[in-house]
Amino acid sequence: MTASGDEQLIVESALRFTEGAGGLRRARARRDAWPDFDGAVWRQMADLGWTGVCVSAERGGLGLGVREACLLLEAVGRSLTPELLAPAIAAGYLLDRLGEDAAEMLAALLEGDVAAVPVPVADLSSPALHLENVPDWYDCTLLLLGGSYRGSFRVRALSAAAPGVRAQPIECVDGSVLAEVHCDDASHARVVGSGDAARSAFDAALDVMRLGYAAYLVGLMDAAFAMTLEYMKTRRQFGVPIGSFQALQHRTASCYVDIRSTRALVFEACRAFATERQAWASAAAKARASAAALRVTKECIQLHGAIGFTDEHDIGLYLKRAMAVAARLGGEVGSVRRCVEHRAHDSEAAG
Repeated sequence: MTASGDEQLIVESALRFTEGAGGLRRARARRDAWPDFDGAVWRQMADLGWTGVCVSAERGGLGLGVREACLLLEAVGRSLTPELLAPAIAAGYLLDRLGEDAAEMLAALLEGDVAAVPVPVADLSSPALHLENVPDWYDCTLLLLGGSYRGSFRVRALSAAAPGVRAQPIECVDGSVLAEVHCDDASHARVVGSGDAARSAFDAALDVMRLGYAAYLVGLMDAAFAMTLEYMKTRRQFGVPIGSFQALQHRTASCYVDIRSTRALVFEACRAFATERQAWASAAAKARASAAALRVTKECIQLHGAIGFTDEHDIGLYLKRAMAVAARLGGEVGSVRRCVEHRAHDSEAAG
């Protein structure tokens, strides 16, 4: 997918910032610093406008779309940036569309004071909450809970620091955080949206997050593949570079096709955003990216040989990150199920 001039500026700016912040060295250091949150770098990202990519200019955002957000996330995925921006970008998209009731929280997100995450909940009618696998749980996390409330739909905002909120954070293989969250009485959580409009905005925000995760995985596996190709040019066996072996060339060709086809699907899903194909297209992109990232990063480790299995070599960081990100929002299986459900719904509606 060819980027325009303005889009190329977004990509180049992201690459410069992430490399200047430490690149893979920082990713490794942040993994070992779990569960600490780097608030200084997060605020720098907010200052660059990253959390407001999909927020209208009138509300302080960049006023761009999901395509630009995916270009940004693909770029930051190349250096395994530990702050997963996809949930924050999706949260900004949601808060912008919820209007004045969410203006204060949107401003906090744009300033980098919070890290917001949209979280679907089956039932918000009960005061007590028990949430599993909540991503990116830190003291500054703001949960945007969307779910059914006595027959209608509501979006509630629950802060990690709110009274009665208890969380058991769990370290993932890449150093990121999932949490099991309990709240005995969430009735104090502020209602920031309700009704069909809020439901539509929340569902769309989840689709933005799926596309963001997918784009991040594209950047991740593309960088892992580039590292592997460079290694195959320098590693020699029988007096020649291993990249000259036809069997290994076939395997790298399969990786190349996986990366290019996944990137194409992600940006095709961006084109489908805000159309009747939005839901299943974003789910298809996330499913494809989840599966492809695991295939490619595993193959890259194999192509490195024994050194690829050591923690000291950076290639292993890509597989671990891919495992964590691919599993978000239900992983490949959950995304395929969502895709099938929406295709079936669309077929029934058309019939």
